Amino acid sequence: MWSILISLLLFFILKKSPSESVFNCTQKESIDSLIVNIRRDLDQCCNCRKEVPPPPIKEPTPPPVEDTRPKGPSENCRVHFSGGIMGGEYDPVGISKIYVTDDFSEYVGSGEYPSNEAAFPKAVDKSFDGIAIDKGTHLIIYSQPNFAGTVLLDIKGPAIINNVLLKDNPNYTHCNTDTYPGELQRNYPQSVRKWSRTDMRPWSFGSCKITCD
Repeated sequence: MWSILISLLLFFILKKSPSESVFNCTQKESIDSLIVNIRRDLDQCCNCRKEVPPPPIKEPTPPPVEDTRPKGPSENCRVHFSGGIMGGEYDPVGISKIYVTDDFSEYVGSGEYPSNEAAFPKAVDKSFDGIAIDKGTHLIIYSQPNFAGTVLLDIKGPAIINNVLLKDNPNYTHCNTDTYPGELQRNYPQSVRKWSRTDMRPWSFGSCKITCD
């Protein structure tokens, strides 16, 4: 750009002095000085028109990766699985007392369990008929291993789920209406005790996820 302007300037100077074939010293010094000034002004103008690069895009901070490894049970973060009905008192005919492990039950803490058979083998071995979900604990049971298939149960505690298959059996039907002892009754009033919608025994061969507040 500046070379075009300089050429135009020389053209006008020559046009004004057609009789002269060369510049005298004074003219040359004046022209040289003018060229230097024009170049400086053009450089400054070009610099000021340069686009300022946009600030770098800050990548969003990824959310923390949830730790899905199984943890031990603790208060307000546990699920008790039983091969019998869940109740307020133990009975060897097939009733587990909530949060007391026996020959046909165990309880676990938060985590992802790709195999129910591996997570609570005693409950599965005896037929899987009862679940107690503690307050602040969220349980999802899937029909197949590795969290595949359909969701069979999605519930947040406190809740008791007993197998509807035994709803009319006099050995077990009272468990959903009994008054439990002490803290168990306060945490699991009759209003949070339910019979399952379907037979729970096939749930044994699925998987589950447990999360806690």
